[in-house]
Amino acid sequence: MPNSMFRPKKDHPYNFSASRVGFFKSCRRKGREKFTVIMASDTGKRSLCFQMSFFTLFFIGFMFLVLLAGFFWFFLDSSRKEVLLASRSHDFTDAEASLDIVRDEVNELLFSTESFRKTLYSTLDVLGIENVSNVPRTSAYGEISSLLSVKSESMAEISKLESLRTALDSSVPVLDSFGRKFYGQKELMADIPSIWPLKDVHGRVTLTFGVVPNPFTGFWYIHRGADFGFGLGVPIVATANGTVVKKAYSPDNYGYYIDIQHKYGFKTRYAHMQRQLVSVGQKVSQGEVIGTMGDSGYVTGVHLHYEVMLADHLVDPITFLDIRNDTSLYLVPDLREKFIGE
Repeated sequence: MPNSMFRPKKDHPYNFSASRVGFFKSCRRKGREKFTVIMASDTGKRSLCFQMSFFTLFFIGFMFLVLLAGFFWFFLDSSRKEVLLASRSHDFTDAEASLDIVRDEVNELLFSTESFRKTLYSTLDVLGIENVSNVPRTSAYGEISSLLSVKSESMAEISKLESLRTALDSSVPVLDSFGRKFYGQKELMADIPSIWPLKDVHGRVTLTFGVVPNPFTGFWYIHRGADFGFGLGVPIVATANGTVVKKAYSPDNYGYYIDIQHKYGFKTRYAHMQRQLVSVGQKVSQGEVIGTMGDSGYVTGVHLHYEVMLADHLVDPITFLDIRNDTSLYLVPDLREKFIGE
């Protein structure tokens, strides 16, 4: 047979394997080829000669690229960490400033809490309520400091917060007792003329109850109530629940005025009004607007003349308003010294 019958066909797998082996052999042969590098001086007396294969040259180039990439990565990573560190440093500075503000606020809150407790217990003594607070320093939540491992300065701040919590906890039963006592007296207080006769403003007491010089004649006379000055048209309110029993006008004395009858023998009068907004026989509630401030009748200026009567006896309206603790807020300057000395 002819030899051609034993030759492998072109698409036979043997042909592909042989060509692949030949390709690798060719690459290995070329990779082992050596390159000669000669370095000579200008004088020609000394020269340096070395050889390296293509594989060696490829390896050196590859390592150089790896080192170069690593250098750039390290540079970029360092820059990123530097920016991050600067940001964290700025955040830390802001956090320190915020902690200083919180520390100051805690101190202010502790001071206010202590003032509140002193005022509360003083009020309890006046009202005859026993101090029922008996709250231990450790609540059901346990000591905060036992849950944290912090520095002594932080421990001091946590101790302040624990003191604040304890103070608030101890005030709760006291306020509860206080509320229960006053809840039973709520209706009683609404039937007694005990609120300020002006709505949403305080004004100033321009003339007190008792023997005072007459603003027109200068002679001493008995002033039957208290005068409140502020401005024309200021709303006037009923100081207790009651019934309007009189609504009249007296040009030589009270001007436009209203009388309201209350429980327990109390009666109040509101004089020199600009407008009268209620009718005789009308039921009014404590705090309800009954008229507006004016200058009708025998007056020197705009004000409210307010009287309180118990049975047939006039009493000082200031007694029910209790303004002696802050006379600078309620009294005109020339009355403060006299009022404090009473």
